[in-house]
Amino acid sequence: FIDIFFFSRFLQTVTQVSCSNATTSPAELNHEERRMKVKIAKDQVRKRRNRRMQARMCETPIRPITPCTLLDSIRWSISEPTSTACVYTETSTVHEASDDATESSFVNSSRPLTESEKTEVAFGGHFLTILFPVDRFSETGPRSRTFISHEGGGGGGFTRLRILDHVHSFYQEDMSPEEIEMGIQTDSRHADRLRAAYETAGPATRFRRVDFVGSRKCFEMLKRVPGDNECNVYELLIR
Repeated sequence: FIDIFFFSRFLQTVTQVSCSNATTSPAELNHEERRMKVKIAKDQVRKRRNRRMQARMCETPIRPITPCTLLDSIRWSISEPTSTACVYTETSTVHEASDDATESSFVNSSRPLTESEKTEVAFGGHFLTILFPVDRFSETGPRSRTFISHEGGGGGGFTRLRILDHVHSFYQEDMSPEEIEMGIQTDSRHADRLRAAYETAGPATRFRRVDFVGSRKCFEMLKRVPGDNECNVYELLIR
């Protein structure tokens, strides 16, 4: 009888524990996710702080000079997948123009990026802020977005492909309500389409950014904003 009594209590305890685990609220799960995200962020900050302290002890610059331009040799349409990006090359050829003279000519061409070029770190900082043009004639000014990276062997940095992915993803997104409110005030045939869509759908209007820049899709480069040769803010140039 005693064995049966304790066995029944054991089953009751197991059932209570199981029910307790099964009724974990979504709020508790979200809190756990937030806790883990905060822990990871603190770990990354601590690692960067330690590297800065080591650099200070070695008397090396804490904020190195950043490149004036990024990816200026890339030829690519922001509306196409990043796998179509090519690198610009210039080759020279020498040929005889006459019996005693020769002429040199330059041929512009492009080729697909190699795997090593795709994974090469183009910007070595942990944070990269890009100013994105959002309309055909830059009437409304750029929108900024800041990205963080832990690539580069733990030292941070953005590879060529990662930067291109950020650019492509930005323009594939729908315009925000704020962008739409500003966009309907601009002057272009793309703005005409946006106004027609907004008049019909109102706040539910969906309009991709890449469709609002029109033919302005050719990637040129990322150019560091003037005034600070150590900053991580770059303007995207497209034409």
